[in-house]
Amino acid sequence: MWQSFVNWFKNLFGIKPQIHHEENGLWWQKDHDTVKIGLDSKIIDELGDITFLDTPQVDDQVQKDDQIIDIEGGKAVETFNSPFAGKIINVRSEFQDDPSLLSGQKDPVLVTVEI
Repeated sequence: MWQSFVNWFKNLFGIKPQIHHEENGLWWQKDHDTVKIGLDSKIIDELGDITFLDTPQVDDQVQKDDQIIDIEGGKAVETFNSPFAGKIINVRSEFQDDPSLLSGQKDPVLVTVEI
């Protein structure tokens, strides 16, 4: 009951969950039982032309610190680990189909995890 009131209040006043930025360029935003995970625009720019992106698929289970994002650019290859354990409920497959679409995106969400 109390949580429902808090959620109603947040929605009423447009209060959004805080976005947490990690030093490696990964960011995440927890909202109730889901976590959106993405990459900071700065790290995408530093990687150069993005040529490869790999994430788990929908319905895959991930544990905290499992590899969740592998990305390759013209300048480097990076691997990012999951900040949470849970089930993948959404993947931005258009970025896997054409990783070059990541260039110019502002802090794109790549996966959503149900915790």
